[in-house]
Amino acid sequence: MKRRLRLFVAVALTATAIDLFGYLALREAGFRWWAADIAALVAAAIFGISAHRRFTLRNDPNLRWIHRPVAFTSSIAIAGLVDLTVLFSSSDRGWLAKCVAIAAAALVRAVSNRWFLFQVVRSEQGSPARRVPPSDPLRLSVVVPAYKESARIAETIRELHEHISNLVDPNDFELVIVDDGSGDGTADAATATGLARGILLPENLGKGGAVRAGMRAANGRSRVFLDADLAYGPDEVIRVMGELENGWDVVVGSRRDSRLVTQTSAGLVRDVGGRLVNIATHVLLLGQYRDTQAGCKGFRSDIAELIFSKTQLNGFSFDIEIFHLVERWRLTLKEIPMSVAETDASTVNLVSDTMQLLADLGRIRRWSARGVYTDPEAVAALPPASLAH
Repeated sequence: MKRRLRLFVAVALTATAIDLFGYLALREAGFRWWAADIAALVAAAIFGISAHRRFTLRNDPNLRWIHRPVAFTSSIAIAGLVDLTVLFSSSDRGWLAKCVAIAAAALVRAVSNRWFLFQVVRSEQGSPARRVPPSDPLRLSVVVPAYKESARIAETIRELHEHISNLVDPNDFELVIVDDGSGDGTADAATATGLARGILLPENLGKGGAVRAGMRAANGRSRVFLDADLAYGPDEVIRVMGELENGWDVVVGSRRDSRLVTQTSAGLVRDVGGRLVNIATHVLLLGQYRDTQAGCKGFRSDIAELIFSKTQLNGFSFDIEIFHLVERWRLTLKEIPMSVAETDASTVNLVSDTMQLLADLGRIRRWSARGVYTDPEAVAALPPASLAH
């Protein structure tokens, strides 16, 4: 990560030097100010893009906008116009005016690049892929990560099974309860119901680790995880499954949709914590998501195998890692509004959890740069998306 940052700074400073000193040299050689500025801008842009593609942005999803000619040329043109406008408005058009023009153009370029990235990601995710259906033996798997839930897990399982079996053949779905190293017999209590399969992890990994284990052990063509407190009810699972069967690769719940109906207040601390998480994720994620942390998400089985074979985080930041991989591999994603019943109880610690989140964002960026998430063969092995949207 430090090496990439150093490369980025070095490339940016070199491109800036080419722009500034190229402009001054051409002015000294007798060129008109506008001709000198355009020539210097073009030279700096050619160097900057070539160096970033070869060094800084290699193995980075941010590179994708460079391969979109309209986005690429538009971003350069907008920044160039700002540069020219600042110089045109200046009285002397010397080195100081050029420095101001460079700074203004850099700010506009950063904003426009981000905006173009949003458009690219929205376009890539915006329609169902409609791939050939997976061949797994069951229609649906519901994965429930649980920790010290032995006293109430049987009730949770019976409620889930009763509701889902009204809409899905009981022989065509499974409930997978992942005991995250509780040590209180949660997995045994789940298996004892005869309605679910209990999986015991040898140690407490965290929600991300439990979800990963459950997703990889599941047998459903659609795989949905939700919290053991059933804040997201069984009806939401069926809705997610329906969207997956309609062709989406990934379907996620959103508690911040304007159409959302919240059954109970989630508490000020939890709400503020969730919003801070969403704001912080803009440092990493390219798309604009209403809610990255909702505890109900679904995946096609082949997509689940791909994503959860690569995730590294075990804590609550694993949701953000999922979104990053969806963007990186150009998978389709749909957000749907969800009713959620929550209590005022919260385990959110605004200070420690925010610091952990920022550390995890750095880890994701670092792993991405190192190629930890790179697996072109596995991505290429996915059934191709249908052109008939």
